Amino acid sequence: MVAGQLPLLLVGSIALLALLIGFWQGQISRKLGHELDELRQQLSKKEVMQEHKPSFSNSLDRVEREQIKVEVPRSSAEKYRYVAALANQGVDAKEIAAAMQMAPLEVEQLLQLAHLKQRVES
Repeated sequence: MVAGQLPLLLVGSIALLALLIGFWQGQISRKLGHELDELRQQLSKKEVMQEHKPSFSNSLDRVEREQIKVEVPRSSAEKYRYVAALANQGVDAKEIAAAMQMAPLEVEQLLQLAHLKQRVES
């Protein structure tokens, strides 16, 4: 009688062992899943913090955007008036060219026109 039940007992023991191993694997899998979720959350928090961390390049871009923009005159008449006004204040041609974002040669020509106009008016 014991010999007939031995294979059944062996199969039952193996099934119980497989069930216990499956249960153990499930617990470990859930634990690792929770740890993985926590690591993902920590990583996303670090990425958000790094995005908000100002870099030199971002700071420079922000400063350039915030600088007061001086509108450069578009028409020749406006350029002439600005150049003449700055020259009357004692600003030299190179400084005028830099301030108005113009070529120094163009500023020189406008200054010559301003001097000619002063001679004609005198």
